Amino acid sequence: MCTLIALLSVVPDVPVVLAANRDEMYDRPARAPVVLAPGIVGGLDLRSNGSWLAITRDGRFAGVTNQREHAATPAPRSRGELVRALVALPDRAAMRHFAGAIDATQYASSNLLFGDASGADVAYVRRAGTVELHALAAGAHVLTNDRLGSPDFPKADHAAARLAQHLGAPWPRLRAALPDILGDHATPPPARIPPLPAGSPVPPALAAALQALCIHTPIYGTRSATIAAIGAAGVTTLLWADGPPCTTPFIDAMPLYA
Repeated sequence: MCTLIALLSVVPDVPVVLAANRDEMYDRPARAPVVLAPGIVGGLDLRSNGSWLAITRDGRFAGVTNQREHAATPAPRSRGELVRALVALPDRAAMRHFAGAIDATQYASSNLLFGDASGADVAYVRRAGTVELHALAAGAHVLTNDRLGSPDFPKADHAAARLAQHLGAPWPRLRAALPDILGDHATPPPARIPPLPAGSPVPPALAAALQALCIHTPIYGTRSATIAAIGAAGVTTLLWADGPPCTTPFIDAMPLYA
């Protein structure tokens, strides 16, 4: 699981703001932030060599969240490969073309968010063989482990409600608020908590904990967090917490582009 937030044309002088939590099993090795290639900074999954979020110096970005479903057999390829492939492309048009041509049968089902200062797109990649591509309108978008607006992830609504208090505010004010939003431990009332799918590695008793933005369970939780601001000339802010954002300070990752 992960949470990807994209604020498009709602912050003065900042066309795109990204905020993200990476949620994963604690025993899966990873490093973040690292230089993935010249001019590209992101997270690195040491098991598959893929990434969950990567951003180029000139402002192209791509991130992935899992689509919550039970799969009988592992997919042939890692969805993290798609993130690295997308940010290696020259522009948003090329990224859209690539996403539309993905052979979805090769990857576990996922949701891709990608774009640049001109805007963002979401691609719903399903292992059954389908890819749905949608351009995102201006506004606040919270992508979790299903389609945007899915009723099965009330934490997305909670995040959107908290973000609404800061939309239109100057970037410094929003930047100061985002770590607390990403570190939010609130969970919805029991009636709004959907059951976990069959085969989930997380016990059903922990379903409520998974609806927090910042997750803590004995075997699975929020492993890192990212905040980025992208302008017409590229990335102007890149902050990364290599640990749960409720307790881990965000560091300035901009020097990695050098």
